[in-house]
Parts: sequence; C-alpha cells; structure tokens
Amino acid sequence: MVDHSPNDSHLWFGPIDMPALAVLQPHYQTVRPGVPPLSQELTDFARGHGQHVMVAWRADVPVACLGWVSEEVAHSGRLYGAPLLATDGEAAAGLIVQLRQIAQHLNARQIRISAWAGERDKAVALVAAGFEPLFEWVNFAIDTAGAQSPDLRANRWQLVAQDQLDWTQLAALYNATFRHVPNSPPRDALNIADDWARADGLASCVFADADGHYRGFALIEEGHVNAVGVDDALRGSGLAELIYQYARANLAQRGMDRLKALVSSANPASMRFHQKLGFIEDLPRGTVYELTL
Repeated sequence: MVDHSPNDSHLWFGPIDMPALAVLQPHYQTVRPGVPPLSQELTDFARGHGQHVMVAWRADVPVACLGWVSEEVAHSGRLYGAPLLATDGEAAAGLIVQLRQIAQHLNARQIRISAWAGERDKAVALVAAGFEPLFEWVNFAIDTAGAQSPDLRANRWQLVAQDQLDWTQLAALYNATFRHVPNSPPRDALNIADDWARADGLASCVFADADGHYRGFALIEEGHVNAVGVDDALRGSGLAELIYQYARANLAQRGMDRLKALVSSANPASMRFHQKLGFIEDLPRGTVYELTL
C-alpha cells in the first residue's frame, strides 16, 4: 500500500516523519492560517496517534502529507482524507491514489477531502480523480473585545470542571448534537478525552443542569471553535449564546482578540446563528469534495 523506495524524480511514500511535517508546516500555515500545527493534528486519536498518516517525498524532500480518519467507515462507509496537504498537483494526485487504496482496503464506499483557497492544484487533482464538490466550509470570526463573563448562577447552569468530566456522557451529547452535521464522524469517550486534552482548557466548557445532565459544550483550540453543541431540547433557550459568551470572555481576558468558527454551508441553521451573534466571514471558503467508490 505504501511505497518506501526513494527515487530521484518520482514520488515515494513513507510513514509519519516529524521533521518532514516541520518542513511542510509553513505551507500548511499559508493554506490554513491559525489552525493547530500538523504535528498536533496528525498525532491525535482520530488518526491513530500518527499511525494513519503518510508523507510523500520527492528524492529526500517532503512534498506532501496525508492523514485519514476511518471512524465513520463502519457507520456510513465514509473515509476522510484530513488533511491532505500537497505542495504541487503531482503530489496531491499521488496521495489521492494512496487514499483510494486505503479506502478499498477498509471497504469504504465514499471518500471526502477538503480543498482550501490556495490549493488550486489539489482541487484540479481531485476533480481529475472523479471527486465532485459537495458543500463549502465557511470561515467565521468574531472579536472578543468587550465580552463579559456570564452569570452562570443566574442562568441556572453549572460549569463542569475539566478534571470531573464524564467522557462517556460528553461523547453521547456530542454525537447527539452532531448526528446531522456533515463531515462529523461519531466520537467515543476515548476520542473526546483526547480532544479535550489538546484543547484550550480555559475557554472550552461543558454546562450541566441541576441534575448533572450535560446540556451544552464548546471545545476551543487556539482560538478556534473545534466543536460546539447544545441538547436538541434546549435549542433556542439561550444556552448556545451563553456558551459563546463564556468562551469569548475567557479569550478576551487572556488578550486573544478573535474567536473563529468553521461552519458548513450545508447547515443553514448554524450559518444563521453565527451571523446573528455577529460572526463575519474572515477568510475565503473551502470546498468539500466527495468520491463514491
């Protein structure tokens, strides 16, 4: 599946290599400014702590890398190539071929890969490989200046301390709130715990009711909303606004001037909600491509 044989002119593929990721990081920062570094994203639980990663080389120069997330294959047949970062079209096409082989090995029925502004060669390679555009990622941001911490007691919610979190209960809430959201594979307790260990433990939050039932949460990482959700029964109750108020105020107290969120254009309710709160688009949109095998 992976070619480990170097060649002076052709691509060859090897396992995760941290120095190689460091070489590719400036390109990733250009494509996805402000997001966590490759070394962090590609070593998380969802990517097998680096086991579900390969690096593409041309001679001894790293030119691309790929992480894949297979958690949803058993549920929907869908495999995610995330991220697939390539410095040129040939490297992108080579990793697409590698990912198709992985998908076939896993009996996946679909592959999804995102392409961002500045990744024209990758988008061309995806279309050439038979992928079709599915929806867009919208980059939202809001200033934190002036945000005030909410009075949780007046709002009847309890903030759950991170060292007391029930990962099973939090995973259940996550999966319930994200079950209809595109590109959001289900998470188990171990996965959620790993996400939280990497997140901003001060701005991230979980709110429970008086009976200790988790009702809403936000997972914040380096000023980005990694995930936010509210119990369906409490939509429109103001809890989501409270969660964002808490996160914004916390970031503001530490001198972080913006909170960013990535929202699917296929989720119009979330689009409207973020715009109502004052979020604006601050970067070009990305496109999610899908291939049916």
